[in-house]
Amino acid sequence: MRALFGLLALVGLAGVVFGVITIILGAQREAFSYENYGGPGPIIAGVLLLSVSLYLLSVWPRIEAGSREVHRR
Repeated sequence: MRALFGLLALVGLAGVVFGVITIILGAQREAFSYENYGGPGPIIAGVLLLSVSLYLLSVWPRIEAGSREVHRR
């Protein structure tokens, strides 16, 4: 599960990056009054996914590779 949370954090980070790129490229092509070029949706979704997955990654119990014992902090 921890690998899944790490992967989701990377997807969230990629969403933030692609959202910023979409906004920058859309703003260069259109006039300032036209605001339908992406908006903050991908950035908000990426930040939300990144923060939730990092939280779950930090609180999920660690399982040692050699045994099935759960180590709690």
